[in-house]
Amino acid sequence: MIDFHSHFLPEIDDGADSLDTSLSMLRESRNQGVDLIFATPHFYADMDDPASFLARRNQAYSRLKQAMAEDGGIFPQILLGAEILFFPGMSVAEELYDMRMGQSPLLLIEPPMLPWSNTMLDEIEQTGKNLNCIPVIAHVDRYARMLGDDTLFDRALDRHFLIQVNASFFIYSGSSELALQYLAEDRIHFIGSDCHDMEQRAPNMGPASVIIGKNGLEKQHIMLDSRLRSFLSMTIK
Repeated sequence: MIDFHSHFLPEIDDGADSLDTSLSMLRESRNQGVDLIFATPHFYADMDDPASFLARRNQAYSRLKQAMAEDGGIFPQILLGAEILFFPGMSVAEELYDMRMGQSPLLLIEPPMLPWSNTMLDEIEQTGKNLNCIPVIAHVDRYARMLGDDTLFDRALDRHFLIQVNASFFIYSGSSELALQYLAEDRIHFIGSDCHDMEQRAPNMGPASVIIGKNGLEKQHIMLDSRLRSFLSMTIK
């Protein structure tokens, strides 16, 4: 099982606040069946520059790798990425290419918590074209719920963006039925825990997987992971 979106790197954003928390999050993810997890710390262009962000991300990862080795436990494989908050002009920011998900052509983009404008969607689309990447819109389910806009899935799909949803979409009783429907209809491409800690936003891919399996959609979930693994094997220019 793959967790596409998480914040377990230590002391780099609003996620794990220590190496101990990072290790606990990874242990719990592994216990739930996650064998591959993406580290996607927040990148805010108005607060950081790409080179500085990547240096901090790599340093946090190096610290974590050492702690994992010293711990001696069994942890998921880690691939590096980023959750890039949308900003005007991102389509000409070539440095974002180095924030891809692993070595795949996928770029995880977080829209602001505002109504989606066509101008914003145009910019995201142009970002994909200019960087030869495929935009993935982070936790579309959250925007649909918080903005009260049921059209967001369709608007993202109409632009040929890929869609990531949070595991909580399947877990919450108020949204579970819709999440299962969208998974069955192939309107979801990736699932992530978006975990930040071990308390309020703990790893939860396991409970989501159980719900998916109980509703006869295990094959669809396996298909998501297979699709992602195929993206990871792609060679891009």
